[in-house]
Amino acid sequence: MAREAAPEQGREPRLFLAVDLLGSRVTLDSPDAHYLGHVLRLRKGEQVTVFNGRGEERVATIERLDRQRAELILGAHRTALPEPTVEVTLVQSLVKNDAMDLIVQKATELGVRRICAVKTDHSVVRLDATRADRRLAHWRKIAQSACEQSGRHSPPTIDCYATLDECLATVPDDALKIALHPRATSADEALPRSVGKVCLLVGPEGGFSVADLAQIAAAHFATLRLGPRILRAETAAVAACTFAALRWGDFGTNHA
Repeated sequence: MAREAAPEQGREPRLFLAVDLLGSRVTLDSPDAHYLGHVLRLRKGEQVTVFNGRGEERVATIERLDRQRAELILGAHRTALPEPTVEVTLVQSLVKNDAMDLIVQKATELGVRRICAVKTDHSVVRLDATRADRRLAHWRKIAQSACEQSGRHSPPTIDCYATLDECLATVPDDALKIALHPRATSADEALPRSVGKVCLLVGPEGGFSVADLAQIAAAHFATLRLGPRILRAETAAVAACTFAALRWGDFGTNHA
């Protein structure tokens, strides 16, 4: 999944740059120069908002743009869109590449603070260390692109774990822990109305194994069913993140 295409007319183009933005200008290498000129279709003299996920967001004017390099003059500072007050972690069992890409993209748009990809018993995808590093780099690019598209300032942290136990050990003790399960009997009415941290756990295409469920229970996760239908893994992940944004996040909040 590549960067988003050019924004609709009237939408301000945005560019994530993993560099310091405190000076007066910044030089971009070939991939970002190509994105400005051939994807966003910008030209010399036009403006783009640049941001780095560290609190720095500025208007930039294109001074030079060719295939190999772009030079931007940094102008006015802008106030970054605030993160949701609830910290949502999505623990996602590894699924096929296109589905995982979609999950990362949509979770980023929905304000998830952290995404943990993890191998569970029924995961079809198997990643060795080298492949895991490549996939992490790919997912982080997708998250950055989703921030560009959505107006979000800070991409989520993304990690990958070889075992479920290892992953669940990183979940804060004070987080509300919820595992989606199609046969769960828990109703959402039983969940608290206000929380500071939530961890959502979603299974792979084949669901959780008996051993997975035992580890999940030992880590003090409650199980929850979202509606009467069995959802695909990627649908369940997006639905869970949307549910969290509606119940505890900033959906329905008026923003100036």
